[in-house]
Amino acid sequence: MMILGIIAATAITVAIIVRVLYPPIWRDLLTLKIVFSFLRNLQRSLKNREFIIDTFEKHVRNHSDKLMILFKDEKYTYGDVDAEACKVARSLLNDGVEQGDTIALVMSNEPAYLWIYLGAQKVGARLALINHHLVSEGLWKSIEACSPKLIIVGDGLAEDYLPSKVSKVLPNLSKRVLVYSYNVARSGIDFPCLSDVMEGLPADPIDPSKRAEVKLTDPSVFIYTSGTTGLPKAAIITHKKSLLCSLSYAVVGFSKRDIVYVSLPLYHASAMNLALLNVINQGATVVLKDKFSASNFWPDCVKYNVTVVQYIGEMMRYLVNTPECPEEKCHKLWGLAGNGLRSDVWRKLKDRFKIQNIFEFYGSTEIPASLTNYFNEEGSVGRLSPLLGLLTGLVLVDIDKTTQKPYRDQNGRCRKTLPGGSGALIAKLSSKVTFDGYLGSASATNSRILKDVFQEGDHYVTTNDEFFLDQDYNVFFKDRQENAIRWKGENVSAMEVSNVLINADFVQDANVYGVTVPGCEGKAGMAAISLKDGCDVDNEKVEEIARLSRDNLPGYARPRFIRFQRQMSLTSTFKQNKLDLAQEGFDINKVEEPLYFLQRKDDTYQELDSNAYINILRGDQAL
Repeated sequence: MMILGIIAATAITVAIIVRVLYPPIWRDLLTLKIVFSFLRNLQRSLKNREFIIDTFEKHVRNHSDKLMILFKDEKYTYGDVDAEACKVARSLLNDGVEQGDTIALVMSNEPAYLWIYLGAQKVGARLALINHHLVSEGLWKSIEACSPKLIIVGDGLAEDYLPSKVSKVLPNLSKRVLVYSYNVARSGIDFPCLSDVMEGLPADPIDPSKRAEVKLTDPSVFIYTSGTTGLPKAAIITHKKSLLCSLSYAVVGFSKRDIVYVSLPLYHASAMNLALLNVINQGATVVLKDKFSASNFWPDCVKYNVTVVQYIGEMMRYLVNTPECPEEKCHKLWGLAGNGLRSDVWRKLKDRFKIQNIFEFYGSTEIPASLTNYFNEEGSVGRLSPLLGLLTGLVLVDIDKTTQKPYRDQNGRCRKTLPGGSGALIAKLSSKVTFDGYLGSASATNSRILKDVFQEGDHYVTTNDEFFLDQDYNVFFKDRQENAIRWKGENVSAMEVSNVLINADFVQDANVYGVTVPGCEGKAGMAAISLKDGCDVDNEKVEEIARLSRDNLPGYARPRFIRFQRQMSLTSTFKQNKLDLAQEGFDINKVEEPLYFLQRKDDTYQELDSNAYINILRGDQAL
């Protein structure tokens, strides 16, 4: 008994000493418990070789009458969705689609998106999730990049008829591709109708042998990310990564009883890889919306008994700015999961709506790096203590403020960021942790790899994102590095915008960067346009910039501000100087050159005078 008492006393003493010397230990231990639970689930799925489609079909066998999709006033059970998915699969097989072939899907949120995804999975095909907001070259290049066997096109929203957009870019494709419109054409677009074809096909189960050769390391879907080098790139999402994503919510209590609200577009990694795949993994229910509406949010939550919401910060900012409604006080929401939530909005959400859990996370579509805030730490995306960094292979490294790349000392080594500082998040690569990169773009893939980071021969992959590390090892998202601009939940490529603007014959160069707008999430795009010699700013030139933006860029990518320069601002090494321009922003008290802002009502640029400037600062002028 005495020995047991001594052991107990020693253990308590050690725990107290550790707690005093290293206060975050308890949060580290709880985080590790969650991580190990996740890894056990992952190992079980990998051992059983259970892919997403296998899990879905298991739910169909066990509870086919369980509601899977709620969309407006439509309801679809797991059995209903499987029947449609089987018809999709049979149609693909009839068109010669085989394991490893790619189907490009251009569709806004609707139930068919899910059964087309599942139908492709049933035959081992890959689905390229095309951003349906893209136009012109962006749309064409995204389709071209994945070399599809066929293309499936939805109607889109009322104001954005997708078959018409796709038909315009088809002549630019390098090879002729079969194109299906999912629904009957509304405006004379001559595509065969997939839903008509499906009506004549049986809904019998598809033989699993049709996908028997698919490996965990094979691509499952391609999700496009607008990086720093121009047009959208197709990030490779393997079946293994899909499995990993599908297990991420179970460790925080998500179960088959939950009803998840998804209004993000399904081409987004957050909507597809996280919300939808976790619904499938647990056999839960999804409330699918074609787009987000702050005024309808709480009535929807009450109507559909929503328990979990997938969000981006911009959505929640809209929500806290809406007038009070009765439904916000009688909802059943127990958790929010998402990213980009500002601290001030966080407080308002919790105080006003009494939401119990906010699981803010950081995750990159293509990079094997993720963090999750399990402790409701306001504004944080997770923890990265020395212990957690050692076990996860994630580390923050200091940034060279001149190059905006990881800092290298005289020996060529990077330097870890200390608490109280900011750094770039990088992830160590190994035989088990891999970077799958971008489809058909070795240069873009290799540009993310860092070699000899801390010792000769090591390899890391960079997220190109900057974070602040506080004294308790909580991590806070700070900014995107290089040329990517995050606006309204979308990544905007500065290079892509610049390449559009320089098509105006009076433009010498265009420097695109992000600027902070009070009350708005992320950074608004701003373009400093250098005019050619002999050219002056006039209404025709301003309208030409607006026309180029309207015709070639999706709405979220159009610059919110234009600054006309006589001479381009360059660094000492003759690179575009973004830092000084971004610091000046659209402040009419600092900028003496002509400034214009985007009037969203009619997508034209108007001169930024003192009244408009004040309205933007107050939030009275929509951007």
